[in-house]
Amino acid sequence: MLNIVHLVSNKSWGGGERYALDLCRRAAADGHSVAVVTRRCPQVDSMFAEAGFAPGHLPLRGVLDFVSPTMLARVLDRIDAPIVVHTHNFKTAGTAVRARRLMRNPGKVRIVTTRHLVKKAKTTASARQLYSDIDAIIFVSEAARREFLSSSPAIDSSRLHVVLNAVSDRPAAEPVEKAQGEIRLAYCGRLDPEKGLEVLIDALAKVQNPAITLHIAGAGKSSYVQQLVRRCQVAGIADRVVWLGHLDDVAPLMASADIGVAPSVCPEACSLTIIEFLRQGVPVIASDTGANPELVETGATGLLVPAGDSDALAGAISRLASDHAMRRTMAEAARKEASARFTYDNFYRQISAIYTPPAE
Repeated sequence: MLNIVHLVSNKSWGGGERYALDLCRRAAADGHSVAVVTRRCPQVDSMFAEAGFAPGHLPLRGVLDFVSPTMLARVLDRIDAPIVVHTHNFKTAGTAVRARRLMRNPGKVRIVTTRHLVKKAKTTASARQLYSDIDAIIFVSEAARREFLSSSPAIDSSRLHVVLNAVSDRPAAEPVEKAQGEIRLAYCGRLDPEKGLEVLIDALAKVQNPAITLHIAGAGKSSYVQQLVRRCQVAGIADRVVWLGHLDDVAPLMASADIGVAPSVCPEACSLTIIEFLRQGVPVIASDTGANPELVETGATGLLVPAGDSDALAGAISRLASDHAMRRTMAEAARKEASARFTYDNFYRQISAIYTPPAE
């Protein structure tokens, strides 16, 4: 049995937090002892608590935070068994590394970091030291690994692993109701400028088909959400857009969608939203950035369009919305693709192998 501690420092709920929660659930079901440490953020804490993981709290503020490594070291020293500290960014990895240095028995701790971003590695002396102190770095896509290495960091390649994201297995969701004749687009994710929502709204305005609606599930800064609502009003499509806010479970909405949309204008490391759409048998229109081409096979399970191009996105929406047979064929292909490539069992086996230190 392992003792697994997840350090989760984000202040809002997103794909990385769901990734951590799914891992907590599976590892606990597998008989491991699992703990979660957060920054005392109500939205994040409530999701872990509802799943049975009451979070502990540390500041987790980065390099100038001396409290977190000291307190973490004290907690880890009290555990008389192998420990995996799984962090989800390099800032909290630094906290784990410093905590291990303060411990009486640092050899029992293995530090694993998942890289949920598509960004170049830093090449400063402090970054090089941090990378060498982490026992394993998991990239959620080949695109994430490739971009990280593009700055030629000095790093032991044997510590680098690519494990594509997956969503935990559960029964197919019961779709929410929709109006007869409605063709539903669904967006599920953070409401943030990098997610391409302005592009999506502009694209929908160019598709002159009142049967096409857009359901948006997610939360963001109120000022930004208000900007998006006004954009819909100015474009004359306010009656075709439904704002659902944050949903604890987006699966029923996804299952009701005819088309999933993922229009990010910034590189996605490995979109859990896209994977969940595919698992639900929903074809996806996605921007061709980051790892999206690793997930969506254009013409088979969905369509890829240039990031930020509202004309191309409008064309893709029109194409799929007007061709029911194509949507049905893509839906079946999406289910098969998800079953073959994105099973949680396969994902968890790979993570478990990384958690377990190599035999001496």
